[in-house]
Amino acid sequence: MNAQCTPYFDQAHSPRIANYNIDVRLDHKTKRFEGTETLTWTNTSPDTLNEMRFYMYINSFKNMESTFLKSSSQIFGQDLSNRKKDEWGWIDITEIKDGQNNDLTPSLKYIQTLDNNKLDESILQVKLAKPILPGETIELKLKMDAKMPKTIARTGYGEDDFFMFVHWFPQACVYTTDKDGLWGWNSHQAHRRTEYFADFGNYDVSITAWDQFELGATGCLIRESENNDGTKTWVYHAEDVIDFAWTVYPSYEVVEDQWNHVHIRLLIPPEHCSHGQRLIDAVKYGLEYMDDHVGPYPYTYLTMIDPPMKGLRGGFMEYPTFITGGSFYAWPKYVRSIESLMIHEFAHQYFMGMVANNEKEEAWLDEGFVTYYEDRIMEYGYGEEASLFNLFGYKANNSAFTRNEYTSLKNHRIDIINQPGWESKGNTKAIIYSKTATMLKTLENLVGRTLFDEMIRDYFDTWKFKHPKGKDFRAIAHKHLAQVLIDEYNLELDYFFDQALNTTKVCDFNVRSIQTVENKTQHGWFGSNEERSFEESKKTGTVHSRITIEQLGDMHLPVEVKIHFSDGHEKKFKWDGEQSLKDFDFEYKHPVDCVFIDPEQKILLDIDLNNNSKSCKTKHLSLLKYSAKSTHWFQQILHTVGALL
Repeated sequence: MNAQCTPYFDQAHSPRIANYNIDVRLDHKTKRFEGTETLTWTNTSPDTLNEMRFYMYINSFKNMESTFLKSSSQIFGQDLSNRKKDEWGWIDITEIKDGQNNDLTPSLKYIQTLDNNKLDESILQVKLAKPILPGETIELKLKMDAKMPKTIARTGYGEDDFFMFVHWFPQACVYTTDKDGLWGWNSHQAHRRTEYFADFGNYDVSITAWDQFELGATGCLIRESENNDGTKTWVYHAEDVIDFAWTVYPSYEVVEDQWNHVHIRLLIPPEHCSHGQRLIDAVKYGLEYMDDHVGPYPYTYLTMIDPPMKGLRGGFMEYPTFITGGSFYAWPKYVRSIESLMIHEFAHQYFMGMVANNEKEEAWLDEGFVTYYEDRIMEYGYGEEASLFNLFGYKANNSAFTRNEYTSLKNHRIDIINQPGWESKGNTKAIIYSKTATMLKTLENLVGRTLFDEMIRDYFDTWKFKHPKGKDFRAIAHKHLAQVLIDEYNLELDYFFDQALNTTKVCDFNVRSIQTVENKTQHGWFGSNEERSFEESKKTGTVHSRITIEQLGDMHLPVEVKIHFSDGHEKKFKWDGEQSLKDFDFEYKHPVDCVFIDPEQKILLDIDLNNNSKSCKTKHLSLLKYSAKSTHWFQQILHTVGALL
């Protein structure tokens, strides 16, 4: 066992519904692997079950007709239409028996739960010889035979014997309740816009492969041994995780470090070694920040992978206690996108890994929360003004970059946040990741970080290892934040969430005009006959100012407005934001010369902050707008560079 980490908990953190004992052998020359798997699965539902279902996701890379690849001639810049015969992959269960040795193999059948694509083989149904009663546990023993594909997306092999094994073994689907509280199999086919949903359990995995490999995996290394045929066997154990991933590559360098109780192990190609400490430091910031603001990281191990360039399509992803980044040779220190990426993948350990919502159906509960905390961790570790970039006086921080990814969309109404991945119409990153993070940042601004953090800690502590749904998060948020929003802004929390999550409504405040008139007494003839008199107007010493503000979008949120008078006097008031256009009149000895909507920029969902102010000092205002636009275009350039990672 690795003396620097232990995989065993004193008590279970999760229900441990699905537990695996896997023995696999890889032939790196043929790209084939075969093995055995024993699944011990408990029926925690009130239903009697006559079948089991398995994810068989490698079959998504069997041909171009799978649901994952259908109608996609290119993925990650690859032309799949010219893919060679030996570059495709597949997985089969060649035999499956239950604990009473009943052969269930003849009952195996691929089913399609999302579409009617009969050529998709990513979900496998197994008919049982004996029903599983509520509370009962079944043991299934199977043999698998598989061919790894050349990497299309994450799983597969690259040049020089690089392998990434993710979604690689027959994994039990989840039997759970749907949004209406009805029990059933949650067994969605592999789809390009969906990722995780699996039960928690313990994993014992024995991997035999070429002895020249360096191996990294989920969990903790228990032992390793040399075999007499040029291979080595590694045995790993992990508890209370939803998946198991691993990688091998003969040229990995290993960098090890420690943060409190966590043993950090970085696998990195030699040409990237100059980045090693940067990546480890980034993850240490993540461990420290999440421990302080969300909750403790319970595992004693964390494996980080920086893939070689030839395996880059296997990076940019998260798995339990196993994260993959992506970098290039001699990446400049003043561009911290490789740190930001690794911090993002680490934050998934909390929301994908421990809270573990159904990311196939409600990805925002993971990706949006992770993006929000990625921004906070980066700004904690590297400073608020220039956490992401600092060059020649140009600075960019993470949260501004995230917001810009949403606000710079050509069509802000392209999609809603809260929907299953397979219904997404595009721009998933800008909507699911960035708009959600911007929504959370807006909410934090409105209630204050202290109260927001109390809410998140309660959410994490209440729902870790339990698969919450969106309604569960909203209930926790309501408990902590609802009354404050009513008291301070007369804003219903559900109204806020419904607009942000379930509609394509857009927020865009605008100062339309400032009009000022110097007040004077009446002027002219007044009265009749002998009482008729002429009065000449005189200045009253006051000015009438009318400001017109508007909501150019259709997302209605209350907002603070600040007006500035020419003598320096200021006044603040709140507008409920319900009308599309509103006039406000003021009488004062000096005119209004500036208006600021949301002066503290709390409502970051506002897609254009430049039109939130207007000034009679036009020269000064123009300078501010040109400055804002140059910052916008600089962020666009940075976004393009970041996308390459």
